[in-house]
Amino acid sequence: MIKSLALDMDGTLLDSHHRTSGELIELLNDFRAQGGYVFLATGRTIKEVTDVLPGDLKLDGVVAGNGMVVEAIAETPAVNANRKRIAEHSIDEQLIHRVVELAREWGLYYEIHPNEGARFSYQQDQPMIEAEVVFPADTTVEDHEAKARKEAVEKEIHWVEADPGKSVQKVYFFSMDQEKISDWQEKLKQLQAEQPFSTSSSSQHNTEVMGEGVNKATGIQELLDYYALEKEHLLAVGDANNDLPMLKLAGISAVMKNGSEEAKREVTAVTDYTSDENGLYHFLKSFLGV
Repeated sequence: MIKSLALDMDGTLLDSHHRTSGELIELLNDFRAQGGYVFLATGRTIKEVTDVLPGDLKLDGVVAGNGMVVEAIAETPAVNANRKRIAEHSIDEQLIHRVVELAREWGLYYEIHPNEGARFSYQQDQPMIEAEVVFPADTTVEDHEAKARKEAVEKEIHWVEADPGKSVQKVYFFSMDQEKISDWQEKLKQLQAEQPFSTSSSSQHNTEVMGEGVNKATGIQELLDYYALEKEHLLAVGDANNDLPMLKLAGISAVMKNGSEEAKREVTAVTDYTSDENGLYHFLKSFLGV
C-alpha cells in the first residue's frame, strides 16, 4: 500500500516549460485527500520551488537543494505560516571560496545558492558566465537546461561585488562542454579527499557541491521520520542521476521515459510517457488507481 509519494520536479512533475497539468494536480490532491502524503524533492531552492509551483497543488513537504533544506508544509509552499523547517544544512565558507576560485581558473559557469534569498555570482565573473549561455546550433545541452541557464543569467542571478555573508546550500556548476564538466567532477573528487562534501548532477552538463552526506534520500527520510511513515510504503519518481538515492530509498520507484540512461539502468521501471506527455499523471493514475 502506497502511503506517500516522493517526486522530483524538473522533468518529472514539471514539463520542459516548467508547467504542471491540471489533471496531475487534481490526482495528487485526491491522493492526499485520501490520507496520502505528497513530497517534492528537488535541486531547486525553497524560493525557486515557490516561484514555479501552482498555488492549488497541496503538499506535505519539500526537500530543496538536493537535501540541504527540508520543510514540512501543511498546504502550499506559498503559505509561510504553514511551513516548518525541520532540517537545514550549509556549506563551509572556505570550501565555497575555494571552488569558486577554481571555477574561475577553469572558466566554468557557477551559481551560489543561499538558504534564503536569490542565487548570486560575483560581478567580476559575469562575462565568463554569460559566455557559457551562448549555445551553438549543435549543442548537446537539452532545451530545458539551456533555457534555464539563459533565464538565470538574464533574470535570476544577483551579481554581487562582495560575499553577502549568507549561509549557502549549494554551488552549481555548468559547462556546454561535457568533457570539461566531467574533468571538473574528477577535480572535485580530489578535493573531497581533503575536505568532505557531497556532489550531485542532474545532467551531463552540470554538477553541484553540497554539504557532506546530504542528498534527496536523506531529506525524504527526514520527512518520513517527521510524519512517522515507512519507506516501504513510499513511491518515488524521478528522471536524473541526482534522483537515484531517493529512488533506491523508496519501496517502489520509477524513472521517467525522458530520464537519464544511467537512472534507467539502476531503476528498471520506466513510465510510458515523458514529462511533456503528462507522463507522471499517466503513471500515477494507473499505479495508484486514485
